[in-house]
Amino acid sequence: MTGILNDREIRALCTTQEGMIWPFVPVQAGKPSYGLGSFGYDMRLGSKFLVPIGGINAILDPINFPRGHFREIEVAETLEVAPGSQVLAESVETFHIPDDIAGVCWGKSSYARCGLLVNVTPLEPGWKGVLTLELANLSPLPIRLHIGQGIAQVVFFRGGRPQRTYAEKEAGGAYQDQTGVTLPK
Repeated sequence: MTGILNDREIRALCTTQEGMIWPFVPVQAGKPSYGLGSFGYDMRLGSKFLVPIGGINAILDPINFPRGHFREIEVAETLEVAPGSQVLAESVETFHIPDDIAGVCWGKSSYARCGLLVNVTPLEPGWKGVLTLELANLSPLPIRLHIGQGIAQVVFFRGGRPQRTYAEKEAGGAYQDQTGVTLPK
């Protein structure tokens, strides 16, 4: 069967020996909420961030990325993102996407209403790791992020297994098995 996965199908994929999401929360909890929803999974915000340092003539280029322009920080409870700035963050959850599943991610409405843009590339079939999230504050005011609470929702779709999965792509799976917030490779 193909199409969007409901809560029963997501739960079944997460309670196998090699679960799709770990740790898996089978109910909605917290505020902003996290855990299993009707047609998706609300992931939590991890505690590690990469924060841009900035500087004169700093250019962010995905082909030749200036790693020295970011510093890693770890926070326990909250992090404020300044107006017009962005940080890279990690999910609490580790994902192991089956070969016939893809995921698309959107920010949670509570944060969207504050002006936070959450950008996550699709979770491709066969990909596994901790998600890196790009969080941009579009608001003229600082936005407070809450560690361990919901940050974004992933909606999963089932289709036929593609000819090649993320790990089998010609360009290589540069972000396969990432263990935390990761800069461009």
